[in-house]
Amino acid sequence: MPGRLCLFNDISFKQDVFKKFGGFRDTVGIISEQYNIAPTLNIAIYTNTHVYTYAHFGLIPSWASARLSMQINARSESVYEKSSFKEAYRQRRCLVPLNGYFEWVKDAKTKKSQAHFIVSTSGDYFVFAGIYESWYDNNLKKTILTCAILTTEPNETIATLHDRMPVILESHQWDLWLNDRSNYRELNRLFIPLQSNRIRHFRVGNFVNSVKNEGVECISELKKIVPRQGTLF
Repeated sequence: MPGRLCLFNDISFKQDVFKKFGGFRDTVGIISEQYNIAPTLNIAIYTNTHVYTYAHFGLIPSWASARLSMQINARSESVYEKSSFKEAYRQRRCLVPLNGYFEWVKDAKTKKSQAHFIVSTSGDYFVFAGIYESWYDNNLKKTILTCAILTTEPNETIATLHDRMPVILESHQWDLWLNDRSNYRELNRLFIPLQSNRIRHFRVGNFVNSVKNEGVECISELKKIVPRQGTLF
């Protein structure tokens, strides 16, 4: 499940949104490059009210009294009935643009976890299906937006890393996802894994393991070290 995210360039996404929907309110402006977005940090979302803004990564129901109710992912199979998600799913759906995300796989021999960075094979951005809520933060003394990402069964590529993957939307599906008039049957058709040949992953170094670390080093590919063959002389 996507729990660590990356967005360092949203220009193409904003251009495509403008082409598809026309003018929109942009409260993000020029993004701060984020190579290691962990839960509780801000992520950029495009809402069904046509606002591009930041939201807290981890949805907190409007009725919750504390952040302990935060959930970063929502299963697409049950999102319509879960009390934490059903109102957001019905009324507050959003697009979450990302350049990639991370998964960790434990090595059977060393028992250590290896980070993999997952990207589009075309080099394009992803758009994840998201839902959002408004929640009053007593510490900040203001209302904030909070967001969760929908997940589905993995394709063959991602199944080697995890048993879930994000719902990834094509541009022709954006309007259906955001439209308040879309019914559940129509929305359910979106909850299929992206084709395996359109997504790839590669190993990255330990730098990304700490949520305190930030920068392009988080997504630097870890090359395999091929031992040099010895000579007889």
